[in-house]
Amino acid sequence: MKIHIGKSKLHGKGIFAKRNIKKGETIFVVEGKKVKFLISDEKKAKVAGLNWVGYGKNTWINPIRSSVRLNHSCDPNAFVRGRKKIAARKNIKKGEEVLIDYSLNEGDIFWSMKCNCGTKNCRKNIKSIQFLPKTFYLKSKAYIPKYYQKVFDKFNEKNFKNPVDFRTTWVHFLKRDFVVK
Repeated sequence: MKIHIGKSKLHGKGIFAKRNIKKGETIFVVEGKKVKFLISDEKKAKVAGLNWVGYGKNTWINPIRSSVRLNHSCDPNAFVRGRKKIAARKNIKKGEEVLIDYSLNEGDIFWSMKCNCGTKNCRKNIKSIQFLPKTFYLKSKAYIPKYYQKVFDKFNEKNFKNPVDFRTTWVHFLKRDFVVK
């Protein structure tokens, strides 16, 4: 086992490296049940799982065990590879907290959270991938799952004339072919 749960300086408990982990190395696989859920407004966003990890269109993993303790940083040392693997974005030292950037695998435009990660480039208010500045997106693209790259390219808020068009187009996309399995 490469990880353990410990007290986080960022948020309650977190996931920490039990040993040095090399850049690119898989750290763990997010465990949990796949959840299909249509988030088409702020009200539905508030009842969605707080710790869900984005998996794809209208789909998340509801994490269990240590996976639920995965915290956010605007300067992460890990990322979601594929859909469920957490891999090192850079070398991680023994005892260091494993952190991802939640925005890189979240498409819910109604979701946001305050960030106090304390990094030099902290964005303060974290939102889904559609709200990332293009320069930040391009710098992080290698660490973004393919589905979320497509979401950014097609549904970046800057692609729309106004917030109403953005929201309407996004919700229409989500509702198209939505089926709970």
